[in-house]
Amino acid sequence: MVITTLEGYALRALVYIALKDSKKASVREIAMENGISFSYTLRICSTLREKGILESDKGRNGGYLLKRDPATISLLEVVKAVGKDSIEIKCDFGKNKTALCYTKNCALIPEWKTVKIKFDVLMNSIKLKDFIQGGSYGNSTNKSY
Repeated sequence: MVITTLEGYALRALVYIALKDSKKASVREIAMENGISFSYTLRICSTLREKGILESDKGRNGGYLLKRDPATISLLEVVKAVGKDSIEIKCDFGKNKTALCYTKNCALIPEWKTVKIKFDVLMNSIKLKDFIQGGSYGNSTNKSY
């Protein structure tokens, strides 16, 4: 899986807000502290607000804050909020002129779809709180993979 720049910046912004003592940050502050352009940060925060992950307070002391507890915001939700989907099923096998690819009869597509479903389940189990706590989801002794 590849996390896009947009998805990575969205996660950075969310973690930054969650770790702030006031739990609120302006777009300018988020942008400056995370090395993201102001316009890009504004777009990300607006999108996350539209998707119900952030809320905004207007005015002089306004800013963005998490709308929900970090334990309820999944990686999958963030990726889907700012991206297109969790992962894209794409095969470049047919681009090789010597190897023909017939997608109608492709034996790989059903398996890739199964992988995507399992990956979505994994991404849904990883919560924003895990990023805040330094990836505690990866430290479990009860791993099923």
